[in-house]
Amino acid sequence: MLIRLILMFLLLPAAAFAQNMDYGSVKLLKGWQQEDGSYRVALEFTLNEGWKTYWRSPGPAGLPPIFNWDGSDNIGEVSFDWPTPEVIDQGGMITLGYSDRFVLPIHISPATDGPVRIVLRLNFGVCSEICLPAQSVFLARLDGSAGEGVALIEAALLKAPVTGEAAGLRSISCAVGPKGKGFEITADMEFTQAFDAPYTVIEYGTQEIWVDLALSTTSGTAIRATAPIRFYVGDDKDMDNDALVVSVFGNNRAVEIQGCPS
Repeated sequence: MLIRLILMFLLLPAAAFAQNMDYGSVKLLKGWQQEDGSYRVALEFTLNEGWKTYWRSPGPAGLPPIFNWDGSDNIGEVSFDWPTPEVIDQGGMITLGYSDRFVLPIHISPATDGPVRIVLRLNFGVCSEICLPAQSVFLARLDGSAGEGVALIEAALLKAPVTGEAAGLRSISCAVGPKGKGFEITADMEFTQAFDAPYTVIEYGTQEIWVDLALSTTSGTAIRATAPIRFYVGDDKDMDNDALVVSVFGNNRAVEIQGCPS
């Protein structure tokens, strides 16, 4: 009976629903189909007063969201356009996340022509006076029908960090060296305009290497960010600098830089 109900649900023209909990609700917005056949959808988080959730790399005090697409049909590639997060002081520990309401745009490219069926299991963290793991499950069928949440998704896309070029990046370089019993990475950046109270995050493109919290120092329009590196797999310490992502969040602007040459 349960399998029959799920199959009936997947055959609906579209499905997007809110899941309500003490922290608030999460809703899947079916968005619209683009000219190239891909889809713009989104998750809309509406958080109750005092609650927050986390960015993709929130720091050791946060729980990054995990997206499980197993069971979906005709999904080729999936990418996210993360809005600029808030820098949150969580009991003396800094985390990155969102409060109130935030919309996370998702770009889905079909593997082949035809409708896309979504089965999304989302695991994420929420915090108020206590921090809790949460889960939501979404089922939807995308077939190019009338859009939903278009204005919300378009507004969220405008809140994403700008590229290095748009932020006035003059130069960037990264160096890896020994630090105690481990290693650390240093990113040196020069901009045309100084950042106000910058907070820097350095990410790596695979789970083999994890970069810890970065300490940022400034000198005029220059920023130096230094962070310990944790190696999780193997003994090879070579790093692919093209897989690095350096993000700087300041009071006056935010930037996301793909790649950091040595």
